[in-house]
Amino acid sequence: MRARFVQTSNVRRFLGGVDAVEHRGAPEACLMLVTGDAGHGKSKTGQWYGASENAVFLRTKAATTPHWMMRDLVAELGGTQPGNTTERLFGQALTILAKEPRPIVVDEIEHTLRDITVLETLRDLTDMVEVPLILLGREYVAGKLKLQPQLWSRISSVIEFQPVTLDDVRLCANELIDIELAEDAVAAIHKAAVFRRRAA
Repeated sequence: MRARFVQTSNVRRFLGGVDAVEHRGAPEACLMLVTGDAGHGKSKTGQWYGASENAVFLRTKAATTPHWMMRDLVAELGGTQPGNTTERLFGQALTILAKEPRPIVVDEIEHTLRDITVLETLRDLTDMVEVPLILLGREYVAGKLKLQPQLWSRISSVIEFQPVTLDDVRLCANELIDIELAEDAVAAIHKAAVFRRRAA
């Protein structure tokens, strides 16, 4: 049985940000930034969006380099016999995306901040094919990216994921267990979720 995905308030904000990027005025302003504390659902939302919209979902690692990122991208795009240089990998990705444009979602971008050329390489690519580049990262990455005007100026939408709300709990109960919870039960679940997050 396929798991159901509930469009909570964070997810709706995410989709609003995607819409803003897709209807941007300047073609080069194709970046979207999603920030928030760990556990607020950024990765799950990015994975769901990738699966439902045929977007590429990539997760950076602590030691990610431009070559590593481009190799992962070409593999996710279905490229065969990936090139052995960053230049060739970039060319392969460009060719594939030019034929079949797809949004690119990159998770945990805080790992790229020590080597900004990782994001610069992706920005170059998405500038050329004009596909959305959605960046997911911790709450502090916006401040770091503001120091990189060549990237920050291309971000047309910034979305901050927030803690779960009472309405989110109510919505999840209605959609996942198909019953209407009493308000005291909704409040108890919400309180437990917030307490668990603070304790983590």
